[in-house]
Amino acid sequence: MPYPSERASRLGHVPVVNSQAVHDAFSRWKVAQASPEDESLVTSLCRPITDLPNGDTSEGVRFAITVDGSDAEVEATREHPTVKVGYVRVAASFVDLEKLHHAGAGEFVNPRELREAHQHAAFDGALPGSGLIIPGLSGVDTWRQELDRLLASTTFDDDSPLTLADMLLALHGGPGSPSETAPLRRCPNCGAGEDNLPDGVLSVPKHGCSCPVCGGRIYLGDVLRTHEEYMPEGSNQSALTRMMLVAERLTSLGYMQVLHSDQHGLDALAQTIFITDGPLALFGVVAPLKRRFQSYLSGLATHCNVNNRAASPLVVGVEKSGRFVEHAQLVSHLIPPGSVMALSTAYINRMTGRAPQHQYGTDEFYGRRFIYRTTSGNPLVITVPPAPGIAPYGDVAGEDTMNYPTLRPICEVLDRVQTRLYANAVIPVALAHSAASLPLGVGQSVLRALGQQLLGLPSRSLVTQRGPFPGTH
Repeated sequence: MPYPSERASRLGHVPVVNSQAVHDAFSRWKVAQASPEDESLVTSLCRPITDLPNGDTSEGVRFAITVDGSDAEVEATREHPTVKVGYVRVAASFVDLEKLHHAGAGEFVNPRELREAHQHAAFDGALPGSGLIIPGLSGVDTWRQELDRLLASTTFDDDSPLTLADMLLALHGGPGSPSETAPLRRCPNCGAGEDNLPDGVLSVPKHGCSCPVCGGRIYLGDVLRTHEEYMPEGSNQSALTRMMLVAERLTSLGYMQVLHSDQHGLDALAQTIFITDGPLALFGVVAPLKRRFQSYLSGLATHCNVNNRAASPLVVGVEKSGRFVEHAQLVSHLIPPGSVMALSTAYINRMTGRAPQHQYGTDEFYGRRFIYRTTSGNPLVITVPPAPGIAPYGDVAGEDTMNYPTLRPICEVLDRVQTRLYANAVIPVALAHSAASLPLGVGQSVLRALGQQLLGLPSRSLVTQRGPFPGTH
């Protein structure tokens, strides 16, 4: 690592470029990718959406609720770059699809109708990174307490008293029947696990409890296990992102819970598509929650089926970037417009370089990935939950597109909300991202200045000297 202000030689890269060992290494490698020239392999996995069930339901979809989030970890001061602050913003975008289409029905887009077609709500939070503590607590215990406070105090909608903590408990129960506690298999204070705990697990209520072994404080937020990734002397971007992704998905489920509880909720559920930015999956320490999301959505779908709404709720994850989006662009010319490509486990293992026997997605996904080529020719990478009782991965039935009753109506709705603003984009996701995004560059400088002022840290920044935040000291 260089000293501060130390600069590398302008020709320091030349030995690496000329190294025979480097050239030999590249000669042994190839990109792990299913060959786009193998047309029969791709086309054998494609199916027109007109062959799928429930094609008569998409016309009744009037609304789209899309949730997106953004996070940023910034240095509290340039003079002390190891002191970091994490910021989180999660936004829910509501789009009236009928008003949206009516606004663009004429020769020109009606800006007033377009504005009336879209509303959004957002919440913001801050979490301590390395070097920040509550007096008397360690860094990791400060993270745990602040995360729990964020869950308990954040309501995702002004018209609903539900908090993220409420939805975390609902996730461990079911639609309309939230659990009073959530399980935690290891005490974050003393490490006591199933061999030491009286019931083999800690049952944590909304307002926390005490460990029966060490007496230490247990928070509901500990159920997310993000404290296991907390770094007292490094970046906590990973833990921050895990928390943001869970918050996004709890927010989406919160709106489903509200509609489920409403007198006319089933009608509203049948008329609404719920879109998540990114795949329907959780990774790392929060991955075990995927089983709870799968169970919750299965319970909600079963309730809808019993009440003659076979294609509800419409839940989909739409990806904007990543390995699968790149691959979709690579093979899109082989997928007929209006068709969906079911990515088999064998195909995924081949394109990602995993071992043939690898069971992809069984521990992370509560939906299955598909590539849908819209009728206008744009490829979309989407994740859709299967029918109740079927696992999206690790189950033979999960590879059959007929076991995804919402797949066709979801694709038909996405066909109607495409936008030319960005490549392969849909309007609800673009609007949600606009409401949730934290800008780089100047945006991070402003967030840094906010942290400096509120923490009372010195700064030589001109922005901070001018005081961009009225009322702060």
